[in-house]
Amino acid sequence: MKELIAIIDFDGTLYRGDAPIRYYAEVVADTMAPPDREQYLDALDRYLKDGPGASRDSEDTVEAAVLREAVDGWGAAFHLAGRCYDVSAEVIEFAFARCRLWMTKPECDIELVEPLIEALAGIRDRATLLLVTNSPELGLRPLLDRLGVTSAFDEIIASTGKPDGLRRLLQRRLGADLRMRPWRVFSLGDHYRNDIEPAVEIGALAGYVDKYGRRDGPATATGSRVEDLLPALRGWAADPAADPAAGGASGPAFGAA
Repeated sequence: MKELIAIIDFDGTLYRGDAPIRYYAEVVADTMAPPDREQYLDALDRYLKDGPGASRDSEDTVEAAVLREAVDGWGAAFHLAGRCYDVSAEVIEFAFARCRLWMTKPECDIELVEPLIEALAGIRDRATLLLVTNSPELGLRPLLDRLGVTSAFDEIIASTGKPDGLRRLLQRRLGADLRMRPWRVFSLGDHYRNDIEPAVEIGALAGYVDKYGRRDGPATATGSRVEDLLPALRGWAADPAADPAAGGASGPAFGAA
């Protein structure tokens, strides 16, 4: 059994691209009156371009708060719909399910982060590779098949319920090592609260894809793209117990950009 465990997020980490978020929002917007539809999609477009900075152009205070607080495009689309336009949970769930099915089709333009797949292949002899996502099983494996990466992982774990679901997963996988040898884990993702915080709080290593420069908290390595974090991932696999703050093989110090 391999000692190390690499935990990889799905949306915004394994692949990138805004086409699925836009499609999801379009399905939601189809239920709105024309003026609301236009305002909703405009606010989302501004977020996808500028991240939390898009809030500066909002005249509505609730919209501004949503854009300022949103961690990613999915969250912006979701919370804009619910908090600003009172879209029902049923409509939002339907839109997400329809989007996931659309993502399995070639007309959905997304980019697989191939350097990440190459890096994972390079450490697979030392680490169990887990794809861990909050997304439901529906449409997930066909999408992974479309991307050609289903076999790149030892396990695919859907409907995780991060962040607490990730905390429970870490506890199960590490057992007595949860506090004694947390360096066995490296968690990589673009949502700080979901992907990074549960690892950092036990002393595990983590790579934070901070696309919009939110600086939500410490991580072993932080960068605007997944590629920025691969040296830290490889360094961890080569020498997992090294002290990253001392510039060891595990990668940059906490909070490094």
